[in-house]
Amino acid sequence: MQTYDLFAPAITPADRSALFAKMRSEPGLCRVEPFGAYAAARYEDAAAILKDPKRFSSEALAVTAEPAWLGPNPVAQSMLSMDPPRHTPLRALVTRAFGPAGMARLEAQVRRASETLAEAAVRQGEVDLVDAFTFVLPRDIIGVMLGLDPSTFSEFRRWSTNMGLISSARTPEQYEEIRSVVREMKDYLTDVIHARRRQPGEDMVSDLLQAEVEGQKLTDEQLLSFLFLLLPAGMETTSQLLGNAVLTLAQHPEQLELMRADKTHIPRFVEEVLRYEPPTQLSFRMAMQDVELSGTKVPAGSLVLGLIGSANRDERVFDQPERFLPGREKATQHLSFGYGVHFCLGAQLARMEARLGLEALVSRIRGLRLRSPEVQWLPGFTIHGPAVLPVELVAA
Repeated sequence: MQTYDLFAPAITPADRSALFAKMRSEPGLCRVEPFGAYAAARYEDAAAILKDPKRFSSEALAVTAEPAWLGPNPVAQSMLSMDPPRHTPLRALVTRAFGPAGMARLEAQVRRASETLAEAAVRQGEVDLVDAFTFVLPRDIIGVMLGLDPSTFSEFRRWSTNMGLISSARTPEQYEEIRSVVREMKDYLTDVIHARRRQPGEDMVSDLLQAEVEGQKLTDEQLLSFLFLLLPAGMETTSQLLGNAVLTLAQHPEQLELMRADKTHIPRFVEEVLRYEPPTQLSFRMAMQDVELSGTKVPAGSLVLGLIGSANRDERVFDQPERFLPGREKATQHLSFGYGVHFCLGAQLARMEARLGLEALVSRIRGLRLRSPEVQWLPGFTIHGPAVLPVELVAA
């Protein structure tokens, strides 16, 4: 069985695509370093891993979120690291905030923020769209949802970046920075919870403190774990979706014309970005028993990865998977928001932010050019998107 190092520093997205294709051609699962994990590169296998908590447990997140050098990390106790039945009541408690009514209330705020940021970016002309738009929009929206103090928003990018590096950090300097971020976030979010207990507001933290399912409420510890998960995830996934969308738009200028002519093309474009350049490249699971998948025997207790970035380009499922084709057949069958009981709670919000963000931007420009042919990608492997996005915007 071939072993691959997915986290090698020199691997670019183009290298990764070729690597994934090679892994999909293997007769069964592959082994990957540095975890010694089994990896499912084909769609069928990745989906089987993600949808079957009895054989493949999400408790793997607790293992990968708390490496020996880090120590306690509230994410490891979040519902993302739980399987049914423990997962079920927690999911029910927090789902309400992401339901249709909650999203309807947010839509006007997302539209206003998108238009304000897009107007300012187009006025500058030459701008880093990560700093000016693709990160700031989801950051501000998650901050508003949680009722957080805008003066603290400037810390969120450093926090979310470091939390996303836990699984791939390798140096003492990275270890210390991540430990510091976990301490800062714990102190900050604990203070927020205590403040909402004393004086509830019109925000998600207050709502979650009051929510009940079958007489159960979230404890402070459960809420802290959820906020540790939500704050970075609510920014990073949508930020990278927007960043990858703008980057793809620059590389496929005909798409800008299609969007400007018909804004109903935008959701199709967003869905194809999710498939083509997924913000999250993999999901961790743990084999709960000896299991065989595609002829590979996986011992109980082994880490198993569902390689979302590879599954989304599986030629067995998607026709011409290496081509960017909005509106393609099976357009929504990608695994970018997961599968099964852990399907992303924020999927509807991410799609809405991407749609409204792109509507605001493309309605104000007639041209978009990258100022450098070389894309500087975020470090690590799990989260995928541009770290900076220097562009020239030509106003409409």
